[in-house]
Amino acid sequence: MHEVEPAPGGEPEQTVDEPVSEPRAEAEAPLQPPAETEAARPKRRRQINPFVELVLILVAAFGLWYVIDGWVVKPYKIPSASMEPTLQEGDRVLVARFIYHLHGPRRGDVVVFHPPGTGGTVQRGAKTEASVYFIKRVIGLPGETVEGRDGHVQICKAHEVDCRSLTEPYLMSPGQVSDFGPVTVPKGQYFLMGDNRGDSDDSRDWGTLPRGNIIGKAFAIYWPLDRISTL
Repeated sequence: MHEVEPAPGGEPEQTVDEPVSEPRAEAEAPLQPPAETEAARPKRRRQINPFVELVLILVAAFGLWYVIDGWVVKPYKIPSASMEPTLQEGDRVLVARFIYHLHGPRRGDVVVFHPPGTGGTVQRGAKTEASVYFIKRVIGLPGETVEGRDGHVQICKAHEVDCRSLTEPYLMSPGQVSDFGPVTVPKGQYFLMGDNRGDSDDSRDWGTLPRGNIIGKAFAIYWPLDRISTL
């Protein structure tokens, strides 16, 4: 608090004949704030223990990660050259796990799945799924007949009925497919092949794949940076 001092050089003190008194004001009642109603009274914000708040944030974050990772999108690393040139060893891809709840797998889709087998062993005709993950391309759809002939994959609506050679621009060397089949794809199953046809363990080796073994559709490469692209 600053004291107030008279300014130097001020006017000389004035004298008066009579003392001057200020008029006496009537006593005023002290001001009272208006009474607050229960509705108008502000509610106090409930304080949350910082430790409890941290636990709640971590639980929410874990729950969100679990939903996204388990039901929406999951990343995978490509371990081999079986999908070259589309995917190279070491590429990391994003896989949409929910997409086949909206529609069935389509020809040309690149999918991640568990092949038929037991534990870590892949086996033709196994009724269970192996624990390993494969990534291949959907070639044959349920009910179709698939055959390797004259260097190309041939798709028929039924055996020797309405056949056509499949156009595959994603192959490194089109027209160099070894002969195989014919294979008729059962209902609810798919015929899958790797894009690197000379170095791929696929439906030519272990048979057709039940739809229930498919985890999801690979839709993008996100690593390395110079390989970022959609599939």
